[in-house]
Amino acid sequence: MITAIRKGALLGVLVLGGGLLLAPSAFAAAEEPAGCPPDTWYEVTQYGSAHYEAIGSPSGKYNSSSSTETLRYDLTTTSSKSTTWSAEAGGSVSWGIATVQAKTSYSVTKQTTSGKTLANTINVPAHKYGYTTPKIERRVFQIEKYQDTPRCTPRSLGVVGRLNAITAYPFFSECTAASPCTPKP
Repeated sequence: MITAIRKGALLGVLVLGGGLLLAPSAFAAAEEPAGCPPDTWYEVTQYGSAHYEAIGSPSGKYNSSSSTETLRYDLTTTSSKSTTWSAEAGGSVSWGIATVQAKTSYSVTKQTTSGKTLANTINVPAHKYGYTTPKIERRVFQIEKYQDTPRCTPRSLGVVGRLNAITAYPFFSECTAASPCTPKP
């Protein structure tokens, strides 16, 4: 009787041991992927198109000659403008500028000053007016933070903020016409 119990126990151990030996290979396909580290990154998206703001008064000249002339305009800025940051989750103007410059092809000016003299030249046809206005170009960028999930898919952590950036300074609007005109854009 003891021999029969021993043989039964040995058989049970062999069956159980054999099953344990098969377990890792049998369940390998059902295991979770190794996963991604929780890396974070930022995406920059431009909103809308560029818009322009005058930083000085328009200046115009009449070309009284009988041929096209290159007229020079010395303009003084009358207002200062700044790149601004609207934070939803931190950051600063300097951080926003650095992020936009790193993720786009735009160069961003932090601030302009008033009282600065700028020069511009325009080719004005004979007996026409030439007008110019110093301006800045602005673009709005949104910066959003993302993180990798364990399954390697991106997950938005939210909008960090928006940068109302000066992307061209100085920018000159110009026009030429038979009568005084308003420079655009």
